[in-house]
Amino acid sequence: MMISDTAVLSPKTVEECLGIIANSDRDFRLIAGGTDAIVRMKEGKWRPEVWVNIKGISELRYIKKAGQQIHLGPLTTHTDIVNSEILKGAAEVLIDAAREVGAAQIQNAGTIGGNIATASPAGDTIPALYVLGAVIELSSADHKRYIPIEEFFIGPGRTVKKDHEMITNIIIQPQDENEISIFQKLGPRKAQSISIVNVAIALSMEKGTNICLGGKIAFGSVGPTIVRAKKCEAMLTIEPLTIDHIQNIAKVAWKEVMPISDIRASAQYRRDMASSLLERGLYRLMKRWDER
Repeated sequence: MMISDTAVLSPKTVEECLGIIANSDRDFRLIAGGTDAIVRMKEGKWRPEVWVNIKGISELRYIKKAGQQIHLGPLTTHTDIVNSEILKGAAEVLIDAAREVGAAQIQNAGTIGGNIATASPAGDTIPALYVLGAVIELSSADHKRYIPIEEFFIGPGRTVKKDHEMITNIIIQPQDENEISIFQKLGPRKAQSISIVNVAIALSMEKGTNICLGGKIAFGSVGPTIVRAKKCEAMLTIEPLTIDHIQNIAKVAWKEVMPISDIRASAQYRRDMASSLLERGLYRLMKRWDER
């Protein structure tokens, strides 16, 4: 079979796939949902000698509880995430993010593993995985290793994954009863565009109050990789999350992001929108918390 004059191999098991990539002497690239690959090929990029089509490896598509963790297979689609009963209440931020990934067709075809492997700073699910403390399992023919997601990305389109490795599991920490989370995105929805700015927020709250015991904030599309807003996070616990304090936290976000100007938005606009998205997200989280 050929795609764009490139040979395609279609392994049916992880073991078979790892054998192929361990022994290949030709330039290859893994492909799953293909939503990113189609775009890159149209741009004249991603022209390997061989596509290794892993879509048929059914053992890589799952969402399951494992002890105190939740495991997601890399071939889990965005639609799978949105519809998952396991993730409801346990990873709302990831459900929110998956719901924002393009149109229904993209959600049905695109996979969480593909979103991670593409390593776009604008990838919607990646900030959500940051605040859920995700760990990426990388497998090769002879070993496995586990990389915290914050150590996985080293630049736009670049990760620590080696050529002979593939993502075989994504491990997240589910929310406790006193934890709430949300994902916010700025991007013309009608155009199903990639994010101009996005943010994932996860908070641990004191029961019956608006006192935050700790939290994580991760911005996308405002730097070469995802940006953890450490100064904003430190402010979360200083005093109760009132309207005034939320506004003060949002102002600090302007200083934490590192955006560039491009054809979609200026750096100044991205800074302003990062603050606005964080403020809106914190307001919505407090409303959710109050309604519990």
